[in-house]
This record gives sequence, C-alpha cells and structure tokens, in this order.
Amino acid sequence: MHYNFIKQSNKRYLEELNNRWHEFPVVSNAVNIMQRTEWVINRPVFDVLDACVKNSFALGKLPINPEDIPLPPKPFDIATNKEAKTKWKREASNVYKERAKAKSKFIQVRQIQEEAKLFLDIGFWYPYQLDFRGRIYPKSPMLSPQSADYARALLKFKFGKPMATEEAFNNFAVAGAGLFGETDKEELAIRRQWVIDNADKIISTANNPLTDTFWCEADKPFSFLAWCIEYRDFANTDFDPKFITTLPIHSDCSNSGLQHYSAMMRDEVGGKATNLVPSNKPNDVYGIVAEKVIERLKESSDPLAKKWLDYGIDRKICKKPVMCLPYSLTQYSCRQYIQDNVEKELVDRNKQHEFGDDLFKSTHWLTGIVWKSINEVIVGAKDIMKFLKDVAKLVASENLPVAWTSPLGLPIFMSSYKKESKRVKTKMGDSIIKLSVSSETEEIDRRKVQQSICPNLIHQLDSSVLSLSVVKGSELGIDNFSLIHDSFGVLSPDANNMSLALREAFCDIYSQDVLANWAMEMKQMLSEKNQKKFPPIPAKGSLDLDLVKSSVFFCV
Repeated sequence: MHYNFIKQSNKRYLEELNNRWHEFPVVSNAVNIMQRTEWVINRPVFDVLDACVKNSFALGKLPINPEDIPLPPKPFDIATNKEAKTKWKREASNVYKERAKAKSKFIQVRQIQEEAKLFLDIGFWYPYQLDFRGRIYPKSPMLSPQSADYARALLKFKFGKPMATEEAFNNFAVAGAGLFGETDKEELAIRRQWVIDNADKIISTANNPLTDTFWCEADKPFSFLAWCIEYRDFANTDFDPKFITTLPIHSDCSNSGLQHYSAMMRDEVGGKATNLVPSNKPNDVYGIVAEKVIERLKESSDPLAKKWLDYGIDRKICKKPVMCLPYSLTQYSCRQYIQDNVEKELVDRNKQHEFGDDLFKSTHWLTGIVWKSINEVIVGAKDIMKFLKDVAKLVASENLPVAWTSPLGLPIFMSSYKKESKRVKTKMGDSIIKLSVSSETEEIDRRKVQQSICPNLIHQLDSSVLSLSVVKGSELGIDNFSLIHDSFGVLSPDANNMSLALREAFCDIYSQDVLANWAMEMKQMLSEKNQKKFPPIPAKGSLDLDLVKSSVFFCV
C-alpha cells in the first residue's frame, strides 16, 4: 500500500518536500525509529474488555451496547395520568438521546475489539504518517497508541527490559499513581507512597477485575488496570529485579501549549505556572484559574454565584478551557466545555447540581467569570496569540498561504481556501435529485487562517520537540516508544533517559529564536505596503530556559 509521508494534496508542496528531503533528517529518522517498535496485545486486558462487551458491563467508562440501556419503567397509570405520562416521556427521551449518543462509540469499541482479536499472540508494527504540521500519527485509526483509553490499554511492547533498579520501580509507581489520578498533583514521594498504601487493592483488582472494580475509579481506568496487572505480576516474583516489564509508562507535559508560548516569550510568570522552572511541588495552572474563579464568585451578589459555589469549582471544570486557550479558544467553546464537565460529573460521579434541566443559562453566566480569570492568569500567551493572528491576517490579505519552516527544517504549508457550493441536478429512476457539491476556490479564507494559526504553530512545535526527543532517546538506548504528541511513553527502566532526552530537545528547539524566525519568514512574503504594517514582536521576558533541564514537573 502506498501513501505519502505527509498527508497533503497540494502537488507543488509535495514536490518541494521531495526536493528538500535532505533538510529535515531528524523528522524522518524519528518516524523510522518509532516504526521499529514491535507491539503485542495485552491479553489480560483484552479478556476484561471482551467480557464487558459480551455482558454489557459498563466498567471503566466503557461504552456498552446502547440497546442494553434500559428505558425508565412505565407508570401503572400511564393511560389515565397525563402528568405521569409526560414525565415518563421526558425521561424516556433522555434515554433515547443517550442511546443515540452511545451508538457510534459502541461501534468503535467493537471495531477495536475485532482488530485486537486478529493480533492475539502475534507481534505487529505501526506505520506512521505526518500531517502538514509535522504531527506524527499511526496509520491505524482505531487500535493504536493514540486511541481511546481502553484501546491504548490493549497494547504493550513485545520486548521489555528488567526492572533492575529501585529508580525504575519508582518511575513505574509514579506512573501508576498518575493514571489513578488521586495524587497526580502531589510530590513524587507522595505518589510512590500512594502505591505502597494501596498495594493490596491494586493486586486484588488485578486478580478479579470484573468483581473488584477498584480500577474503575481511576481517571484512565483501562490503562490503570493494565498497570495493576503488571504490578501484580511483578509482586508475584517477590519484586525480583530481573522481572521483565513490557508496559509503556507515560510522562505528560504540563499544558504543552502554554509551555511553548512561555518559552517563545521567555515569560517568567507563564514558565512558573507551567513548570518550566524547578519547584518542590507541581504548579497547577488549572487550579490557579479555579482559585481566581472562586474569588470572583464570592464577590458576586448574583444568585447563580452561590449555586456555583455550592456546586463546587475545581481544577477539572477549568481544565479544558485553560488547556484549549493556546489553540484559539472562543467563549462559545469555553461555555460548552463547562457544560460538558457538569454533565460528565453527573454521569461518572453522580455529582448533583441545582441548575435545572437547562444548563445553558448557568454555564453561559459562569463562562464570563472563567474567561476573565483565564485572561488574568495567562497574560503572555494572549499577547503572542494576538501577534500571530495579526500577522496571519496580513499574509491572508495578499491571498497567500501561511508557510514557514519548522525548527527541524520541515516546510509547513498552511492553506485554508474559501469554498463554493454548486447545485447539481441528476436523475435517479423517475425522480430528479438536486445535490449540493462543495469545492475549493482559489481565494484564501482570512477568517479560518486567523483562527487556525495559533493551534497549528503550537502543534508544529509539539511535533518538533517530539521528533528530536525520539532521536535523542534512541541515542541513549531507548528502542520502544509509545507517543501521543506531548505524552512520552517508554519502559520504566528507560524513563530517566527519556526525561533527559525530552528536556534537552526542548532546550535545543528554543536555543534559536523560534518566534523571530517565524516572523521573518512571514514578513518576507509580504508586499512592501504590508511590511510597513507588520506588528512589532511582543517584548520578551528573562526566563532562563536551561532551568527546564532540572525541572522535575516539566513532564512527569
């Protein structure tokens, strides 16, 4: 099967890539290194997933067959009691909506289950492909290291390494506590202690996952179950250092989007909030925003303020809005994320609220508070985002695509063209059918370019750091990689080397002035008239990026 190394339909761009292939060896080397990782199906996790699907056990947030979601029982007097009938219809309507929502998710579960069944007891590899920003994706869209939690848990490396040292076990323990989520914002010693304190529960749930459902309480339940099984197997050897571990252990960057903005701007405030500098405890930018929201709610006399305070504002409700800010978050999306969180908490933890059936009014009101709080905490990122959008607008005004070179030499081509719709009549049997066919014009869509420049630049920087980290990690002896853009998965004995490679890669990328280089390429594209309109680059701070190398919580 043939496919392009980079997903792109523009033939001139693909030709340019072919001519400049020698200019970005780190990118192609990184993909080749990742493709050498051999995988197998984690059989115990597969057996649990298989039992859940066959018996409609809704364990670990797994979507079950929507037809098995029961309708509310009909009132005995439904034929004569109009009020009871109306209430039942409303409740039944919610179930039908839930069934419709669950259908596509359950189909995906079944597809992943069948894929996994094909690969039981054999090794396999993933081919990878880049998108136009350099982001690396496995070609398999379902069962992959970048898929849903239950799919990732089905995968482990075929070849492992001995646990060998206490340091490797510490890495393993910290990862397990992180998957559970109870102590993921605490010091590493507290996370390790959590594993020791809960050892009996961990082993029990690994032995009887269908009856002892402790693993279902985790933030990432199936991945945590896979970790529990590996822990149990290690414990069964009496923690023999020769035990071969094959489970990928992930380290996640602390809001990588804001980390990139802080690094570009050398922003001391943003750098501290996103753990670019060393600290005894991890700084939690989501929690900082949540505290600001609570302060504003306490100052408000609006009745909704008390309702939200009674409901409880925490880092979870602020996480998605803050996380998505670097990717051109809008207030519309912010409100939707808040509502999604309230609905999710109700389903997952039965967290009740007093906002009634229509959440729109309450979440719309809170959005204004959250939005102001985010802008109060994250100042530097807003400045640089405005600069990027203003420059992109200038480029688009000349009907030019936004094209630049990544820090690793990869040409990036961002084109968003307006579309036009044409009505087509065709005959089908005795009927005339009218269809709408959409096609791209040759005019750049200025609005889309402005909206997409921030996320695309950040994703490109994520991919540059990842590619360079993989190459550096390989040089340090790491030969198994499970990667999700800003999450780095390796064996626990390799975790320290991966940590070193990542931090060195990040500092290497930003040893050059990334923002100035991007701005220079943009300015060179413009006419003399628009060059005079080119906005000044925001003033930089004095953050010492070498501190990243000694920051434990930069990515953990």
